[in-house]
Amino acid sequence: MLRAVHGQQSADLRVTPWNGGPVVRPPVWTPPTWLIVLVQVVKFCGRCLRACARHPVLTGLAVGLVVLVARYGWTTAGLVVAGCAGVLGVWAGAHWASFTRFVVWPVWAAWRRAWVYRRHWRSAMVLTGLAVEFCEREYIPRLGRVVCARHTDHVAVHLVSGQEPEQWERASAALAHTFGAISCRVHVAGPRRIWLEFTRTDPLATPVPALDPANPVDLAALPLGVREDGQPWTLNLTGTHVLVAGASGAGKGSVVWSLLRALGPAVASGHVAPWVLDPKGGMELWDGQAMFARFEADSYEAMADLLDKAVELMDERTRRLRGVTRQHEPTPVDPLVLVVVDELANLTAYLQDSGLRKRIGKALSLLLSKGRAVGVHVVGALQDPRKDVLPFRDLFPTRIALRLTEAAQVDMVLGDGARDRGALCDRIPRELPGVGYVLLDGEREPVRVRAAYVSDNDIRAMAREFPSPHRVEIPNTVAGAVPFIPRPREASE
Repeated sequence: MLRAVHGQQSADLRVTPWNGGPVVRPPVWTPPTWLIVLVQVVKFCGRCLRACARHPVLTGLAVGLVVLVARYGWTTAGLVVAGCAGVLGVWAGAHWASFTRFVVWPVWAAWRRAWVYRRHWRSAMVLTGLAVEFCEREYIPRLGRVVCARHTDHVAVHLVSGQEPEQWERASAALAHTFGAISCRVHVAGPRRIWLEFTRTDPLATPVPALDPANPVDLAALPLGVREDGQPWTLNLTGTHVLVAGASGAGKGSVVWSLLRALGPAVASGHVAPWVLDPKGGMELWDGQAMFARFEADSYEAMADLLDKAVELMDERTRRLRGVTRQHEPTPVDPLVLVVVDELANLTAYLQDSGLRKRIGKALSLLLSKGRAVGVHVVGALQDPRKDVLPFRDLFPTRIALRLTEAAQVDMVLGDGARDRGALCDRIPRELPGVGYVLLDGEREPVRVRAAYVSDNDIRAMAREFPSPHRVEIPNTVAGAVPFIPRPREASE
């Protein structure tokens, strides 16, 4: 009976006299020595032909060199080789980007495929539990092509029948250590095909300087930092709310300030009006008051009033826009309102006044459930993402997970299975503030990113350059009006 199994057979596990098993019966026929030698020679020639077909460029160069030596001698062949080397040198000096793309990385990929991956492939598959036994035979996933970049290796793998990408996601940490990489992530390429992304060096180890905001501002692509692949990390604020979760010192301030910086020209033109709440007494957001239409940092009662005003504005816009449009378009007269809360837990869990805490929770729930379509958006920062701390965390469509203290918190922020798919937020070093993982639209696997660092001087310059025309002075419950006096501020988290 024929049994078709997709995969590469690596071993025969049947018990035979040659591997220590009991002798069941003597062989019926022993092939002669010359036939065994002939079969081995044919197999060797077949392997050579397959290798030549798999590497046509290298094979062509070798054959061409042999022909040159045979017909014209070593001197002519040496001159030709020297000329080719000179052409490559000129190419590299004239246009290094194309030279690395078409020469350096393909050669480097061929070397790493042969020396790093193919050499240890079978042992890695067996030891990580990705080999499959079927009908007393061992099958391993087939290694495909390798594509190298500056910081990563992308390895194509053809799965064995019965395997699923989730098995590889669970073994990703073991695979990374096996092949000497910093991390390994799994990307689904199609039926029975995946790509393993091995990170050799960390492209996000260097801090990202503050980015210049685009003018005009594109709310669907706000630049916040860089991605692991070197591409800009942009945030789509249209029709969404944003939750930034991370432990103390993880870089939540970098994300919030990068977002406000990206919105700077729209704030100055009046198209965006930030309403900011800083329950930590203004320690994080005080210096940017000139950019904020409304700002509260001292009174929890005033913060609750501010959230109630946002709900009233949301309800008024809903009545005005229903039947007219399904998505609010910001204008200087009717701007997009961005409600920023620096530490949500202070308002939803740690506030001692239970009545005030319920009032704030009700207002936030209403804003999160109905505010997106009418241009009232919420951006919240949080240290502890547990349900009892933030019961309505599922109402945030966009979530950014920075360094977290526990592995279980990763799935709380990014959804079930996010950590298995590569979002190792609990393993981000403390020395990398602003580094985290996000889920981008249309992508199953989380993307590693780093937010730009916005210094104190950058924040003060932003406040002077992008003042809000909608600014409202809110009375301070302690001592009259709140004057705008920049206070010393520590480095952004």
